[in-house]
Amino acid sequence: MTKKDFLINILYYSCIALIVYLCGKYILPIMMPFIIGFSIAYLVRKIAGNIFGKLGKNRLLITLVGFYIVVVILFAFISVMTVNSVKGFDYAGLYSNYLEPAINIVYNFFIDLNEALPAEVADIFNQVTSSIFEAIKTILMTLSTYLINFIKEAITSFPSAIITITVTIVSSIYIIIDYEGIVDFIYKILPRKVSYFIEDVTIFIKDNILNVLKSYLIIMVITFAELTIGLTILRAKPTILIAALIAIMDILPILGVGTALIPWAFVEMIFGNIFRGLGVLLLYVIITIVRNIIEPRIVGTRLGLNPLVSLISMIAGLKLFGLLGMIGFPLIIAFFMYREEKYENKEEKKTKEVAN
Repeated sequence: MTKKDFLINILYYSCIALIVYLCGKYILPIMMPFIIGFSIAYLVRKIAGNIFGKLGKNRLLITLVGFYIVVVILFAFISVMTVNSVKGFDYAGLYSNYLEPAINIVYNFFIDLNEALPAEVADIFNQVTSSIFEAIKTILMTLSTYLINFIKEAITSFPSAIITITVTIVSSIYIIIDYEGIVDFIYKILPRKVSYFIEDVTIFIKDNILNVLKSYLIIMVITFAELTIGLTILRAKPTILIAALIAIMDILPILGVGTALIPWAFVEMIFGNIFRGLGVLLLYVIITIVRNIIEPRIVGTRLGLNPLVSLISMIAGLKLFGLLGMIGFPLIIAFFMYREEKYENKEEKKTKEVAN
């Protein structure tokens, strides 16, 4: 490859990356209700085909209504379970049994230490102590402000969420009624190259999206197994429930196992359970190392990506678009590799046919 070809390739893939970024940031949020609606329509058609054998408008609409009923029941069940869990949580006990004693232990530790120091050192120590507690106050104020802003944002975004859900439901109904006509219309108005590109995307997603879901399911199972073994050794109960909840958190990069294990470890150490706290920290380190090793390999292998490329794409996607980007970026890179390989095979086939 010449320098000119190398620079052209860099420019080409940079343009693709820029287009993907702009589409993901500005176009995708607008089109998301219709994309979800189209996905639901496609899924319902598959379900109806398996149930009824033949597709008809009435059968499709019945299946769609059944699908939404199941979704509403599941959502209601999860909501009720969540509300009951929140209601049943002993907030007063959390403060009186854990937070208040922990604060008192830290405070008494500083008081005792201050009394044992010489006067000159005690003055400096008082300044350091006051700075530490001011920092703690600032952190608590920041957390409370963040929580208030989060609640405000959730409340203000509620009307927007209702509109998005409504548009998704309505669009799925329109799409499922005239699915073939809409697909034909889309292919007619689009340029031929774009139509071929969409066909390639559709085929690639059908072949690979299940592989990605399997990959993260495998990672979650491995994390669950690690947690179960570790928590059993630490004698933390209920072991299975705690391991399951933390394993689910680990799939979400915004949370991760550190959200649960790090505070837990420090609380244990504050209350004098040094070995148990160190054990929880060690468990966190092991899980983090294992995940960083296996995630790029498992996801990358199933998509045909080099583990290093998979790791870089996941980190870039996470930084730019969060969880969706972490899952989507490896898929995008794998898609372009798939497309390039496909057309290389076509060119080789044409060359062989001409030679023959």
